[in-house]
This record gives sequence, C-alpha cells and structure tokens, in this order.
Amino acid sequence: MKIFDRIIRLSVDNSVFVNLLFFLVVVAGIVGALKLPREQFPEVSLDAVMVQVVYVGATASDVEELLLRPIEEELDNVSDVKRIESIANEGAGSVTVTFNAGTDLRDARSEVEKAVNAVQDLPEDAETPQVNEVKLDLPVLTVAMLGDRSMRLEAERLQEQLARVWGVAGVDVVGLTEPRIVVALDETKLRSLQIQPAQVSQAIRNAKASVPAGTVERNGQEVFVKTDKRLESAADVAAIPLRPGSPIRLGDVAEIRELEEQPDSRYYVNGVEAVQLVVKRERSADPLEIRADVMELLPALEASMPAGSRLVVSEDYTIVIRDRLQTVAINGASGALLVVLVLAVVAGFRQALLALWGMPVSYLMATFLMDKGDITINVISTFGLLIATGIVVDDAIVVIENTQRHLEMGKTRVQAAIAGAKEVLLPVTVAVTTTCLAFLPLTMVGGTMGRVMRILPLTVVFCLIGSLIEAIFILPGHLAHYASKDAEGGRTARLVERMKATYRPILELCLRWRKTAVFLTFVGFLGVIALATNMRFQYTAPAKPTELSVVFKLPAGVNRTQTKAEGDTIRRLILDALDSPEESEQNLVRASKMRIGSVRDPRTQMLDTGANVGIVRFEFALDEEVVDRWPEVEAQLEDYLATNPDLSGYTIILPMAGPPAGPAVTARVRGRDAAEIDTVVRDLKAYLRTMKGVSDVDDDSGTGKETFAVRVDQDMAALYGLSELEIANAVRAAIDGLIATEVSIDEQRVEIVVRTEGAQGLDRAGIGSLTITSSAGQIVRLDQVARLERTREIGSIRRRDGQRAIGVTAEVDSEVTSALEVTSVAQKWWDERVAPTYPNLELQFGGDAEEINESLEDLKGAFLLAIGLIYIVLALQFKSYLQPIIILCAVPFGVMGAVLGLFGMGYDLSLFALFGVVALAGIVVNDSLVMVDFINTRRAEGARILDAALDGALERLRPIISTTLTTCFGLGPLAIGLGGKDQILAPMAISIAAGLGISTGLVLLIVPSVYVLIERDFKGLLFGPQDPPLEVAAEVSSGLVEDTQADDDRQTPPA
Repeated sequence: MKIFDRIIRLSVDNSVFVNLLFFLVVVAGIVGALKLPREQFPEVSLDAVMVQVVYVGATASDVEELLLRPIEEELDNVSDVKRIESIANEGAGSVTVTFNAGTDLRDARSEVEKAVNAVQDLPEDAETPQVNEVKLDLPVLTVAMLGDRSMRLEAERLQEQLARVWGVAGVDVVGLTEPRIVVALDETKLRSLQIQPAQVSQAIRNAKASVPAGTVERNGQEVFVKTDKRLESAADVAAIPLRPGSPIRLGDVAEIRELEEQPDSRYYVNGVEAVQLVVKRERSADPLEIRADVMELLPALEASMPAGSRLVVSEDYTIVIRDRLQTVAINGASGALLVVLVLAVVAGFRQALLALWGMPVSYLMATFLMDKGDITINVISTFGLLIATGIVVDDAIVVIENTQRHLEMGKTRVQAAIAGAKEVLLPVTVAVTTTCLAFLPLTMVGGTMGRVMRILPLTVVFCLIGSLIEAIFILPGHLAHYASKDAEGGRTARLVERMKATYRPILELCLRWRKTAVFLTFVGFLGVIALATNMRFQYTAPAKPTELSVVFKLPAGVNRTQTKAEGDTIRRLILDALDSPEESEQNLVRASKMRIGSVRDPRTQMLDTGANVGIVRFEFALDEEVVDRWPEVEAQLEDYLATNPDLSGYTIILPMAGPPAGPAVTARVRGRDAAEIDTVVRDLKAYLRTMKGVSDVDDDSGTGKETFAVRVDQDMAALYGLSELEIANAVRAAIDGLIATEVSIDEQRVEIVVRTEGAQGLDRAGIGSLTITSSAGQIVRLDQVARLERTREIGSIRRRDGQRAIGVTAEVDSEVTSALEVTSVAQKWWDERVAPTYPNLELQFGGDAEEINESLEDLKGAFLLAIGLIYIVLALQFKSYLQPIIILCAVPFGVMGAVLGLFGMGYDLSLFALFGVVALAGIVVNDSLVMVDFINTRRAEGARILDAALDGALERLRPIISTTLTTCFGLGPLAIGLGGKDQILAPMAISIAAGLGISTGLVLLIVPSVYVLIERDFKGLLFGPQDPPLEVAAEVSSGLVEDTQADDDRQTPPA
C-alpha cells in the first residue's frame, strides 16, 4: 500500500508533474491519431496461401492431372497445413493451402514456393505458377477507361500516373488486349522441308539466348561476358534460321504477324466495354486520402486522353468506409453527450468535468498505442473506443465519489483527495485488471470474424490503461484543487439520499428473505437460458443493399457473346425494377459492372473461368429508396433466374454485415468414386430445396464443353516413326498454337505463338484430316495414327486433401432459419439415409456453420479463460476462495440481461452478440467487486455481516448507478440506432448495455444476499458464528430490521 500512498501524494503535492504528464499523453496521442489510416475493416490474413496456374486451352481434367496433382503431392511435405483445397477449370486452376492458426505466413509462403518450384515435368506451355498470400483486403478505387480496348500505351500511362499518388501501392490493369507475335506456318512449305511445328518452336527458343559466361580480367578490372541475343520485333523473329547454318529463315515458311489478342476476360461498365485500373493502397496509407488525391487527378488525366475516351469511377470502396465510420461517430458523439449529462446529474457539474478528463486521456493513450500496434481507425476499433466511452470514466467516478464522501464528512480538499483515492485505488486497479482480463481472451478467437474482431479487445484495453493512468497519476491532483464543496454538491447529495431511501427497504427485504431471492434469481436464470436455446443463431446479418452481385453460368460450350447477352438481360432487369418514369438511373445506381470469361467469387475469392461464366455487379447509392424497393427487386430477380432455362447455375450475393464471407451453407461431398459423388450431390441438393428458408441451392461441378479426345494408336504411330508428343504438338499447333517463348518488347511481355495456318475452326472430320510430318519426311494423316472420341468434359473439378470433392452451397433466410439449423438437419439426413448406402463418401460442412463452430469453440474457451483469470485475481486480492464466487455472481446476471435485451430488440443470437457477452464478464464484476470490498471494510470495523452488507451496498449505490448509466448511455445510441443502425455493432452494444443495466439491479440486491448466505449462513454452519459480539457490533450497526432467515440470532441490534 505504500506505493499507492506515494503515487497519490505525488499527484496531490506536485501539480507540475500532473500537468506535464497530462500534456505528454495528449501530444503523444494526437501524433498517433494523425498517423492512423482509416478503413472499413482491418486487413487480416486468412492463414492461407494460394497457388494459381494457367494452362491455356487445357480442359479441367488436364489441369487437374498435369498441374494440380503434382503440386498437391509436393505440398504434402509442407508443415502446419490444416487443409489443401484445389479447383481445376478450363485453362486455369488454383490450390489453396490453409495453415493452422498462428503459423508465420511469411515462412509458410516460402515453404509453398519451394514446394511448387520442386515440381517436375509441368507442361512447357503452362505459365509459371504464382504463389500469393490470401488476404481480406480491398482496393481503394476502380477506375474504368471507356474507349478503344487496344489503347495499351494509354492505359499504361494512366497506370503510371495513378501509381505516383502518395500511398498507392500499385495499380492493376485488367481487360487490355494482349500483344502477340503469331508465326502462321505454311503447311506446304513445312512438308517440303520435312519440318514439324515443334521444331520451329524450338528454333525460336534457341534464337533467344541470353546466357552469362562469367568474368574476365582486363586492364586490372573484372569485365562481365555474356551471350546476348534478344528478339525485339517481328522482323527479328522472321530472320531466325530454321536450322543451324541453313539459309532458310522463318519468314520464308511463315507469315509473321503482330496482333492484339482479345483477353479471355471482358469487362463492361454501364454496358460499355472497358479497361479496369484497380488502385490499391499501401498498408499504412489512408484510403480516404488516396481517394481524394485520385479524384483530384482524374479530370486532368481524362483531358489528356484521345477523343472519345473517358474515365469513370466504377467502384468506390471508400463510400462504405465513410458511411460506417460516420454511423459509429454520430452514435459515439451522442453517447458521449449522454455520459456528460448523466455525470452532471448524478455527480454534479464540476465533478462531471473532472471525470470527463479521463475520456480524452484514455482515447489519446489508446491512439498512441494503436499506432504502435499497427491498428487502424476502422469500424471495429472505433467501436472499441465507443465501448470505452462509458467504462473509462468508471475509475474516475469511483475515485471522485469517494472523495466527495470524505468532503461531506468535513475534510479539506487535499485530505479528501488523499483519503478518497487511497481507499479505492486498490479495488479500482483490480477492477481495471479484471476488465482487461475479460477482453484479452477475445484475441484468441479464430475464424475470419475472430481475426477481424481481434483488435476490438486490444482497443478497449488500451483505453483502460489510459483511464487507470489518469485515475492514479492525474485525477487526485485535480481533485485536491477543484473538487466541489458548494451547494451543487449538496443538491447531488440530496438526490443520492432520495435514491438510498428508495433502495434501502428493497435491499432489507432481499436480505431478510435472501434464500428466496437467490432461488428466484436462479430460476429466472434457467428461464433465460431456455429462452436463449430457442433463439436462432446466425453468423452475421444482412446489411444495407449498397451493392449486389449476380454470378451466373450458362451451359458449357456457350460463347462469350451469348454469355454477355444474358448478363445484359440481368442488368436491364435490375435497372427496370429500380427505375420509375420520373427517375434516372444515376439517382439510385452509382455504377453497374459486368465481367465475362472469369469470375472471382467476392465471398470466397475462388476463381472460375470459361466463356460461359459471368458476373453482374451493381453499386447502389446510400439511399433509403433503394432499401424500400429492395424486396421487390430481389423478388423479381430471383423469379427470373429461377425460371430461366438457359442458366445452368446462379448465385445472388448480397452485402453482409461484416468482412467478406462465403455462402451461408457449404457442404462438401468427398470421396474417390466420381459417379457416387455425383449421385449423392443431386440427392443432397434436392433435399436442401425442400427445406423452408433455403434458397440458391447450387453445386460447383458443372458440365464442361464437348470434347474431341485424340487417342493415339501407339503401334501405328511407331510404324510411321511418330511419338505421342510429336502428334500432340502437331494437333496443338493446328488449333491453339504452340507457345514458343515470351519476350520483352518496349517493356511489354509478348508471347510468340507458332500456329499452323488455316487449321482453326475445324470440325471432327477436319481434325482427323490434319497432316503430320514425320522425322523421315513422311506425311501422315491424324486419323491414320489416332482415333477421335467424342466426350463431355467436366467443367470444374474441386479437390480437398487429395480427393475429389463437389461443393453444394445454399443461402438461408435469417427470418425463417439459420445455417446451423440447416446443417444440423442435413447432417441427420446424411447419417440416416446416405452413410449406410455410401460408406466411402464423406460429408463436410463449411460456410457459416464451419465458421460458427470454430468461433464458438474459441469463444467458449475465451469465456472460461476470462472467468478463470478474473477468479485468480480476485482470490489474490481478497485472500479468499469463496468471495470471488460472490463477485462472479454478476456474470450470469449479465448473461440474463444480454439475452433479454437481444430478444426484446428483435435480434437473433450472433457471433457479434456473444463477443459482447464475453466482454461483459469483465464489466459487470466491477460493481460487485467494489461493493464486496466495502462490505469487508465495514466488517473489519466491527459491523455484523448483515449490517456490513447493508452499509456497503448503500455506500456503493451512487458509483454503481453512475458507472452503469454512463456505460449504458454511452452505448445506447448505437444499440437503438439513433445515428444509424449498424448490423455488426448493434448486437454487441445491446449485449453490453442491456446486460449491464439488468445485472446492475441484480447486483444491488442479490450480491449482498449471496454475501450473507456464504459469509454468515454457510460459514456459520461449518465454522460457527461469524459475527462479532453484539456489544461490539452495536457501535457500528446500521439498525437492520429483524433477520427472518437467521436461526442463531433474530434480535435487531440497537441503532
């Protein structure tokens, strides 16, 4: 305790120290705050690394066999892997390696790169695999360039200009035509020279020779020597000799063309074909500042472009950031104002101002620590500051109230400041510690949402550290000079006395009938738990319709023109549903986008490719009219898509309150027998469609294009002196062409493709008539050495942990059911109907259910850890095993309040609400902690247990009411949506505010009753009477009325 005396006396006696410390915290906090970037959600790693591969012209089966399987085999040797998931599409594929939580992603990515580099015998024509960490990050803006798609130089100029904006990490250009040099071979000339297309391709590769030879010494200096032959134009390619020493050049047998190939993926903005420039930010940069700088630059860039071209901001990710932060800021300001009013009423105006000094100190200390901890200003961290609005003044309220009590006893300001602070400083410190211990275990919660929410407890803890510093080092000095002794304090005292007059008889009744009161409370708790078990649980909640994505797929074999036509129809349907005759598109729709040929699911980041896939995206204005019309728009869209026979699959993706997440329900059927998997997937989809509230049931397999499979007759091929590789290269040269090499021309990557002229667009008979020149110069038709089989390829193949798997996805209507209910029923159906018939198949659930189960397990552990740590701290402070249990009674009271608050406000249970419940554990114990400490103090002075319980509760009434009201009113505006509703934060705010509000009433009545039950009745039964002799207790008695539940002493002690 000596350390506390010294700290308090230093604060009271040395005002210069106090003011300098305050000034230092303010300056450090302001500097930290100015450096913090703003964003919607924190950028988090998903503990995953993705390997992307491209093999143009390959079927999904080819991608699986030639690329994904070899990569998976090497990845089996990587450590700390949780699961490996792969997807093979036409021409591309990816392998996603998810690691165990806590794995160092830098090391993990390095291991994956080593494993991929170790793969042998990947196809030569396949592009080099790309390895990247999977992150939940968003670009700042997407600028669309409308005009000629071939304006590569113009796009690259814009890319360079935008990349110069401060804070921009890079600008990705999407949708440009690809430059190619096509070597169109004359087949007749090749035959006469007895040359195969593969030999031409090899000759081109040989001509591109840049080989370092080493160093030589010249005039005492080292000089590098290298063989350097570069191909820098079509003329250079034409000049390549077909054979070493041969006078015949490539240009003699082929036409060399420089072409702009159309990309596989096409991009459209407001119905016009466009090129995307995606602006990404550096980690430390503020996206709102980047947006302002880019928007300022765009007019000048557009003015410098060729006539007919223009720039449009097609996606602005900062709109949602501004909206969410504004909502939290308005609610936070409203809450702070209410806190001021509550303090002014309960503690007096001057005391309220003194308490409020703790808020800026706490916030500025938090911003300083947030800057050091690489935490940004975002929705989650801002909510942490908002939670702290009411909590950070609690310490000050307790110190100020106790100082005020000593002032009312006639002491001077200095005496009251020292005595008041010294008396409560230890319990205040313990209270802050217990609150921190309740929040910190939340950092252990896994899953995507857990990682995003991890900064919430850190932000609150940072604020609490600041509030404790202010309460210990700064506040006592201010109280010694500015504490109120005027009539204002008298008015406050009279208000408190009226509150005590109302509270005392109710408390006396509970103390008399304590067993009954505790029993009824326990029954109420069981009733609330029963209510909670019947409430739906959902991972997250729908947000405002600020955007919409429709992913659609047509039957395999459909070309891009047909896919675009379908996308245009969907786009027009949505616009017609939103428009009325007197309104224009621009009023409600900021931009409409469409992409054909490749689709990256916004929820899962999985890539699907093919001419038959597309996505239509809308960005809406933040307008209530969109919200009002949305049910009708959604109904029309669902009706059209569900009844459209031209679609083979579709998914409507609406914004959710939270970071991007996958479909609500994801089930994977996994096994080795593809036929069995297909059968069971059809049955599972049919069963899900029968469930109420389930929609958008789809699978991720898809039927591929019609395929001509060339089956080489090895005996016949050997007879003509042809290998299977020579035949395969000849067929590829005739269709897509052989990629000879890649060169750099004018700082652009340019592929050189060798193609047999006139062979494209052949039918089955035409393919069979293709001719191949053997090494002996013999001309052989393809159908002489191979047969063509007509098959239907799988359009998409997914694998999980080395086995094929088909995923079934569905969305749920949260008003009807939940993901957990759907998966529970589906699992029961599987166990009863499917598992006995197909024992080799396995059903795995993902989506919301997987996230919920993972997060709930972690939350359970976090809650138990928090309770355990709080118990240990309390046991050490009170030197008792039982008194911490008395204090922790407040926790179930808080749970009761949180559940009742959510139910009364019409909210389901959710992960966000449970975060609030866990955090509540540390908040609700603070009131009972200080109350029990005061009861113990009264007992140490000689009071009977019943009198001590009554006196302690009455003395703590004002600070308990004050701290509860400040926290509840601080969160109240966000809980009720006074400044705009936030579907993520409102359930948490309700859990904390309602839980604290209801638990406070029970703490004031039940905690003293439990204290008497344990300390007097239970211990008295085991160890004999615990009260002091009546003559000693009478001197400090409160005059408690008769104890109707005491067997050993029913006499009321004298006053």
